[in-house]
Amino acid sequence: MWPKAISSLIELAPHVARLVPMADRFFNSKSAEADASRTAMEQMAEGLRGDLGQVTASHAGLYRQLNDQSVQLSAVAADVRAVKLSADSLEARITRLETQTTRLTQLVGLALLLLIALCIVSVVILMHDR
Repeated sequence: MWPKAISSLIELAPHVARLVPMADRFFNSKSAEADASRTAMEQMAEGLRGDLGQVTASHAGLYRQLNDQSVQLSAVAADVRAVKLSADSLEARITRLETQTTRLTQLVGLALLLLIALCIVSVVILMHDR
């Protein structure tokens, strides 16, 4: 068995000698393609890094604007709370003033009725004496 395998290898030796340069060319072309692919990938990665840097810079600007607006919204919220408290206190005060006005209107009406009654009594007394 061994002698047969060795003789087969000897018969294949000239063919192997012809295949070695072809294999070398094949692997060299694959190596060149791999280098070209690697270079293209590196250029793409560099472009992506640049784009990510720009996106990061724009996000930083947006975060800064959001923080500024957050501060402004906090100030507006505080102003709204103050206005609400003021409106609530004014509403209570207006309710008290309406109640007082109603009472005063009733007192003036009662005073007018008493004045009219007094005038009538005075006229009756004056006419009765004549």
